[in-house]
Amino acid sequence: MIKTKKLLLFIGIGIVSIPVFIAAYYCIAWKQNETDPHLSKNPIFKAFDRQKQKTLFVEQSEDGKSNNLIIKTDTDTGEEFYTCYINDNKLSLDIKFSVGDGLSGGGYELEIIKNRHQLSPYHYTDVIRPFDFLDTGDYFKILDSRLVLNQDSYKKGDSIFGYTSFKIQKRYGPEKYIEEGKGYFKGIVN
Repeated sequence: MIKTKKLLLFIGIGIVSIPVFIAAYYCIAWKQNETDPHLSKNPIFKAFDRQKQKTLFVEQSEDGKSNNLIIKTDTDTGEEFYTCYINDNKLSLDIKFSVGDGLSGGGYELEIIKNRHQLSPYHYTDVIRPFDFLDTGDYFKILDSRLVLNQDSYKKGDSIFGYTSFKIQKRYGPEKYIEEGKGYFKGIVN
């Protein structure tokens, strides 16, 4: 009887501790968003309306620029042709800065839950390799991440204006390099 009570006690402690660990991870690993209600009045967004968003295919440039994200590495600085996608999922708001030709590409994803965000780089390809499911991707570590939005929360159809800056360490050891990015973005939540 005593062994059963101890076993139930340990199981109860285990069940209670899981949400505590999840909440602690959310508070530690996810960065706090900043809110600036006057961000949409920044003159850079008016300039976006008069410019075309560059894409990999020059003849398919989009009307109305959506972002000016610039990525800097240890050896290179340059504007890439990122397209900004904003989607409202049931639990989170996803902002993707994506560049690619439809067959392969990548970018950065900001996942927002409540007033916190998490940044992660991603890539995709149409080349299927054996044991591809075992590939966890390149090592990365978020050194710094900042996100400024014009509102605290959004729903489908809302206009979103924002600024992001980040610093990411990719790989480790002698192959290690740093990527820094910053830029303004705007769009409509889908």
